[in-house]
Amino acid sequence: MSILSFFHMKDLHADDELIPIQAVSTSGKTFVVRKGAEDGVAIGQQSLFSTKNTSFTAVVIEVNRFFSLWRLKDNRGAVPFSKGDFVTYTNNIENVWTEIPKLQMAPKEELVFKEKSHWTLRGNYSLAMSESVSDTDTEKTQDRIGYQIEAIYSRHFTVHWEWGVGVRLDRENTTIQDPALDIPTNRYMLTGEILYHFPAFKKSDDSTYLGIALAYGLSNTSIDESVSTGTTIALPIVKLGYINRLAARYSLVFELAFEALAQTESFADTAEQTTNIINSKASIGIRF
Repeated sequence: MSILSFFHMKDLHADDELIPIQAVSTSGKTFVVRKGAEDGVAIGQQSLFSTKNTSFTAVVIEVNRFFSLWRLKDNRGAVPFSKGDFVTYTNNIENVWTEIPKLQMAPKEELVFKEKSHWTLRGNYSLAMSESVSDTDTEKTQDRIGYQIEAIYSRHFTVHWEWGVGVRLDRENTTIQDPALDIPTNRYMLTGEILYHFPAFKKSDDSTYLGIALAYGLSNTSIDESVSTGTTIALPIVKLGYINRLAARYSLVFELAFEALAQTESFADTAEQTTNIINSKASIGIRF
């Protein structure tokens, strides 16, 4: 084990984080990482950086919102890495004796990952690809378009997996050709989802995910002055998403999805009628 520098200080926040090196000076005395004022980094801060074979202490000499410039505490050495390499970062410099074994044994993704919770607010635009209604001439349906609002609480519980639960409000409108008629539908649903996160892109915090979800709740449809009511289930909902990280705690989410809806409703004095819909959806939201 080679030690370039070892200093004792009070433990600030002893969380370990695997981070990429953004740049290294030609002298090897200074380097840049993507941790800035937004992450709590401040000028004069001392932290421990570790690779598989060495650990050293560095101090912040410049910082902006997203990045910070660090200098070796001990000027007799040089950093043992290059641009693009991953190192372990921790504010507890007393961890020098434990960081190297941890790096040698644990996969890189496990060192990066921290279990965390998120809220996602999302707006969807939906377009029906097909629709069938029991006891109704389906050729009369010209198109069905809608808008949906979702609020999801999710828990990213492993490196790749995340579950989420929330609420969803739908507003759709169906156009009938003969007779000419617009038929609005409202839905109030609970929803659940499970997502698989693919590894983040190289040199970026952005990532993609694939998911499956379901939703269940109440619905009502208005025809002229009459209203039919009932229940709706959406199963399955298959989705593909892209997460664009804007800041440490905020991201934009873009999503494409397909869903199969079964809507069973009736008027007060009529038998139930089932509408089966295949929807395509595009959405944008914020994740925080």
